[in-house]
Amino acid sequence: MSPRRQLGNLLLIAPLTIFLLVMVMVPLVIAMLSSFGLTTVAPGLPGHFTLQGYRDFFDPSKPSLQALWFTFKVTLITTVISTSLGLGLALFMHFRKIRLNAALSFLVKVPLFMPYLVTAFVFWVLLYPRGYIGIIFEIIFVEFFRLAEEAPALVADPYGIAIIVCGSWMRFPYAFVIIHGLLQMLDPSLEEAARTLGARTGRIVRRIHLPLLGYGLLSAVLLNFLALFIAFSIPFVLGASWPQFLSVFVYVNAKDQGNWLAGYTTSVVYICVALAIAYFYTRALAKARKHA
Repeated sequence: MSPRRQLGNLLLIAPLTIFLLVMVMVPLVIAMLSSFGLTTVAPGLPGHFTLQGYRDFFDPSKPSLQALWFTFKVTLITTVISTSLGLGLALFMHFRKIRLNAALSFLVKVPLFMPYLVTAFVFWVLLYPRGYIGIIFEIIFVEFFRLAEEAPALVADPYGIAIIVCGSWMRFPYAFVIIHGLLQMLDPSLEEAARTLGARTGRIVRRIHLPLLGYGLLSAVLLNFLALFIAFSIPFVLGASWPQFLSVFVYVNAKDQGNWLAGYTTSVVYICVALAIAYFYTRALAKARKHA
């Protein structure tokens, strides 16, 4: 490659590189230094090296590890539900030969165009004790079947039910779009040959579709997991005062309680966990491709 061409390529990527360095890398470096107490960008930071923030975070008697586990658990459940919904809908439409026309495409993709905060308040209205779904639960479980004295809490509950319901609705279109697009690319003769040999739908899904959709399905899983794992609006609006999502835990420590050292430390751990998940996923995907 000629020097002029190399210079042209460098000039093309320079704006993005500068933006990433200034807007992403610099705040990350500041957060890392602040977690060790080496800056005074926020009140309460010691201004000298300390590991107190990390000792507090990994102390079993502190609430931080419980917040991390709660975030993992709720995110994993939501990921399984949302990806399964997207996969199931895509396969149903594929086997029923349902075309994704403009109207149906709009209905399925509505969650893609709704802000997270607005969606969280919508589900608050639906799920809170006098909301539509809350009233239905009360009629079914309390008045009709007499299974409980009062309807179960669907918002601000310690199990994260509202977060799971809202997150699943917000994320399933991503899995659907990915899987539906891949299904359109599959060779129909494979399915036709399997049916000629007597294979039923379930066996076709297990032996043909899932292996061929594997990479796309894994991508949808990672996309849905990381999107909710780092989310703030949904757990902030729909979550209970405790246990908290890790993002809310950061906000409460830093903004409400003024414990900026804990806020920065938790943020760094948060980022490291998310990057570790993405790294191991990428490595696993690369190994799978080599053996394919």
